[in-house]
Amino acid sequence: MTKRYPNGFVAVDDLHIDVPKGSLLGLLGPSGCGKTTTLRMVAGLVPIEEGHLVVDGQELSAAPPHRRDIGLVFQNYALFPHMTVGENVAFGLEMRGVPRSEIRARVDEALEMVRLPGYRDRKPREMSGGQQQRVSLARALVIRPRLLLLDEPLSNLDAKLRDEMRVEIREIQQRLGITSVFVTHDQVEALTMCDVVGVMNKGRLAQLGSPDDIYERPASMFVAEFVGRINKLPCEIVAGDRVRLAGTVCRSAAHDLPEGRGIAAIRPHRIHLTAARDPNLVGNSTNAVKGIVRTVTYIGDIVQYDVEIAEGVLLKIEQHTQGSGLHHNTGDEVLCEWAPRDMLIFGRDDA
Repeated sequence: MTKRYPNGFVAVDDLHIDVPKGSLLGLLGPSGCGKTTTLRMVAGLVPIEEGHLVVDGQELSAAPPHRRDIGLVFQNYALFPHMTVGENVAFGLEMRGVPRSEIRARVDEALEMVRLPGYRDRKPREMSGGQQQRVSLARALVIRPRLLLLDEPLSNLDAKLRDEMRVEIREIQQRLGITSVFVTHDQVEALTMCDVVGVMNKGRLAQLGSPDDIYERPASMFVAEFVGRINKLPCEIVAGDRVRLAGTVCRSAAHDLPEGRGIAAIRPHRIHLTAARDPNLVGNSTNAVKGIVRTVTYIGDIVQYDVEIAEGVLLKIEQHTQGSGLHHNTGDEVLCEWAPRDMLIFGRDDA
């Protein structure tokens, strides 16, 4: 699908995704990357001008929203404040002409599904944000959709509620086997909830794969930076799998690299920090670079170190804390070690 506005701006550019039946697809990316526009085209809220939407073999590109059999959960809940919970959940069934005798049973079933039995007569204003989001989810599920769309449904909740709702939404989606599309800018939500993740950038699909693929084998520096924290360091590719980084020749996960300038990418938690010693004493299977600790940031479960490995070149390192306290202090000479498989190399064009 492509979405081009009259002023020439292309919000979604030639996007093609095949979502396996019963799976949860996460569309992940920064604000303005086209993920919400994509969701709205699938829902029928934005017209599809170029391309096709096919669900279970049925062409739905020109179908109105109420004919697509799609459930939609909004970021801001979008509940009718003057209606009770039961009336909000029943609304979609009434619009579809479901007999009133059947509506009550289906509303009760949906509220039970989202752990809100007995809340039928409450008004949305009498409920917490997490409860309102459950009502929004019940309203989407009560129509028994063949496709469920979720537009950043957790972004208005506090951290604890987000963790709870992540688990609940995933459990319900798997139990019902509903094919779902989840839009988010939060990498944790995408990696923990989704079967397949599509990372979007400037209207295009930067990479599509499993959470493990996206995190461990990013296709570009953009994906590596957006999905998780990473060190981005200029390097010189010297031959095969070897690069010169901060004056030291290191081995990487890549093979047959073309010589020239590149970008090295290393996750901070994949680097091991020890007291300074001769790098030559480290085995050939490990990269080792000396440095000086410049800053130390204690965060509770981890300590973040900024280590200068060459003039103006800082390596960010994260280590889990232990009861014995900090292991390194500002000004300490240290040795930074990491496995070749944990260093990705990108050409300048991929950065």
